[in-house]
Amino acid sequence: MSEVIDGDMAIGNLSTRKKSIQEASQSLMERNAGLTIPSSQHWSFLTQVHGERSIQVEANEAITGLEGDALVTTQVGKVLTIQVADCVPISLISENGAIAVVHAGWRGLINGVIESASQELERKASGNQVAIIGPHIGSCCYEFGRQDLEQFVKLFGSLVIGNTNSSSPSLNLLTIVQLILRKKSIGLIHVDNSCTSCDPKFWSYRANRTQKRQCLFAWLEKN
Repeated sequence: MSEVIDGDMAIGNLSTRKKSIQEASQSLMERNAGLTIPSSQHWSFLTQVHGERSIQVEANEAITGLEGDALVTTQVGKVLTIQVADCVPISLISENGAIAVVHAGWRGLINGVIESASQELERKASGNQVAIIGPHIGSCCYEFGRQDLEQFVKLFGSLVIGNTNSSSPSLNLLTIVQLILRKKSIGLIHVDNSCTSCDPKFWSYRANRTQKRQCLFAWLEKN
């Protein structure tokens, strides 16, 4: 997972995106001894639309800007990326050699983006799945009106309601994700509980309307 220190990963122009990938890769490798990241031509990214569409990355290709909110692959060395600044970044891993990355904001969670990605992962490599959850906005900062919260209570139950640091009602995205994973029998192996709105290591749209993004990236390596 990239951080502010690694540079902005929200750039849409292909030539500048290549430069940002190279700069972020170098920064991440410097900060993580022994990490080797595939080169920029192997990176796939989406135009994220808060929907539920999952897109396959096949051999000898990279996805560069198609609309969707999850990427899936069985190919070694293909870097799948999701850009976030409050939404929940998720990686799903199949025991039989496939991975997915998922952009899960509140609209995507209602639309079934995790279920869609899990289904595509199962179709490509049937077997048990586990999940990793990256940093996202916490209920401490994600204020929601009580009327707006009702749609989530109807779908997921009252546990999804939280309180901000100022005691206003809020939405707990992590709880929703955990409920969906549990329903799909997907094991949870790691959660980064950092709140993107609280922690200066990350960008937050809710905090200051920034257009900058950090990036969750994942790829398969040869055994």
